[in-house]
Amino acid sequence: MKKLVLSAGILAMTMSAKAQLFTFDAGLKGAYCATQMFNNNISDLGAIQDYKMSTGSNYGVALNANLKNIGVTIEFLGGQFNTGYQGTIGSGSFASTYTSNVELNTFSIPILLKLGEQTGGYTEIGISTNGVRRATYSNSLTTATSDVTGKYNNFTTAVLGFGSKVSLGDKFPLILNVGVRFQYGFTDAGGVDALGVDLSNKLAYPTYQNSSAASIGLNVGLTYKIK
Repeated sequence: MKKLVLSAGILAMTMSAKAQLFTFDAGLKGAYCATQMFNNNISDLGAIQDYKMSTGSNYGVALNANLKNIGVTIEFLGGQFNTGYQGTIGSGSFASTYTSNVELNTFSIPILLKLGEQTGGYTEIGISTNGVRRATYSNSLTTATSDVTGKYNNFTTAVLGFGSKVSLGDKFPLILNVGVRFQYGFTDAGGVDALGVDLSNKLAYPTYQNSSAASIGLNVGLTYKIK
C-alpha cells in the first residue's frame, strides 16, 4: 500500500511539474490572401479560359498550447475565397473578352504544429478543413449572378507558414503575431469553369480533373497570454 501511495504521489508531482511547463494563449486573427482554384482542364484551354489574380480574406479566433518550443494551434475562421478568370470568346470582329469570378463563403478550421517559443520566430505546419457555405458565380458579360454552391465540395488544404510573435510587455500580456501562410488543397474542391460550366460535365470535360484551392497571404493576430 505504501508503495502504491508513493507511486501515486510521484506521478502527481510529475504531472504537476509538466503542467507548469505549458503556456497557453488565445486571441483574434485575420488574413488577406491571394487565392485561386486550379484545375488542369481549365489550364489546358489557353486564352479561352485563363486564370486572373483574385484575393480573399478570413478572420476568427485562435487557441494555442505551447510546451517550450513546440506548440499546437487550432483556429476557427470565417471568410471568403475568390477564384478569378479571364478569356476571349470568338475571333476577329466577333471576339469578346470577359472576366469572371467565383466567390466562396467558407468556414475553416486549421490545426497546426508550431515550432518556436511563445514569443519570437516560428514555423507552422498542418492541415485546414474548409467548409463551403455558399458559392456565387459572376461574369462581366452579364449582370446576373448564379448560385453554384452545389457544385463545390468541402476541401482540405496543407498549410505551411512562417512568422514572428512579439510580446507587447510583461505588464500588458498581449502578443502581436505577424506571418505569411501558404495553403494548397489535396482534396477535390469541384466547382465550375470560367464560363460557369460544371467541371463534372462529361460533355464539356470527358476526363474529370480535381480542383485544388491555393492561397498565400499575410496573417496578423493579437493574442492574450493566459499562462
